Amino acid sequence: MNKVVKIIVIFLVAICMSAIMQTKSNAADIEISKTKKTLYVGAEFNLKITGTNKKITWTSSNKKVATVSSKGRVKAKKKGTTEITAKVGKQKLKCSIKVKNLPGESKKTKGVIYLTFDDGPSANITPKVLDILKKEKVKATFFVLNYSKSNEKLIKRIVKEGHTIGVHGYSHEYSKIYKSKKAFLNNVYSLQEKIEKLTGVKTKYMRFPGGSSNTVSRHYSKGIMSKLVGEMLGRGFRYYDWNVSSGDAGGAKTSNDVYRNVTRNLSKNRGNMVLCHDFAGNTKTLNALTKIIKYAKKNGYKFKAIDEDTPLYKHPVNN
Repeated sequence: MNKVVKIIVIFLVAICMSAIMQTKSNAADIEISKTKKTLYVGAEFNLKITGTNKKITWTSSNKKVATVSSKGRVKAKKKGTTEITAKVGKQKLKCSIKVKNLPGESKKTKGVIYLTFDDGPSANITPKVLDILKKEKVKATFFVLNYSKSNEKLIKRIVKEGHTIGVHGYSHEYSKIYKSKKAFLNNVYSLQEKIEKLTGVKTKYMRFPGGSSNTVSRHYSKGIMSKLVGEMLGRGFRYYDWNVSSGDAGGAKTSNDVYRNVTRNLSKNRGNMVLCHDFAGNTKTLNALTKIIKYAKKNGYKFKAIDEDTPLYKHPVNN
């Protein structure tokens, strides 16, 4: 083999080796965002592929358990396991999905009252609500909004006295929080992080402003609630609506109205998720609270704060 031929052969081999190495490098750079994921029924989340611009074909090995869209959006359907595969050229990337049921009604939850307070903390109502709960030895749940420096002590007290703290939102302004998924997530995470920094508690409990059934969000983003309920479950949050309303932010005019609204709608055949508010000036609920608690105890109800075993009491989504 003469010198020129040798040079040509060496050159061609170098090109081939470079192409092979480049192919291997490209294959190694293609990654899937998750290889394992546990979801609750109804949850949704996005799988992403990085390192390629090629067409991606998504499939689920068990569509009854979870489906996947052409863009990698996974929806958990029923309890079980499935494997989501992303095919990129000849390469296949996989994510193992385990779907679990959310806690449901049981003997442990029937006849239980979950007192919940939205829109606090407030300097003139929340401390008095906490005083009553402490006196009556009742635990409750507080879905709070962003709070001032002076009200940090109330957030700490809620946690210290054994109540559950949850996120209602950094803001309650519908036009801001429901304009997009990004805006809503920022609203939740901003407050979750603030609570954790103050108390050490990274709460996963939340309540949508207006409830998951709200229709006001239609004015700002059509269909956003349908997206958010699955999105938040997919991110590990639990959201709670209610099946008993005190009416203290609506039709109830007096503390007697609040008392009647709550006590007339309690049931021993289910858990009772009671919606109340501890916003500034809400003396209606404050003045009815002791009477509600005494009625419930007398009639055999038990009180609990929301915890890991609490079922999701949720409304039908209307947007």
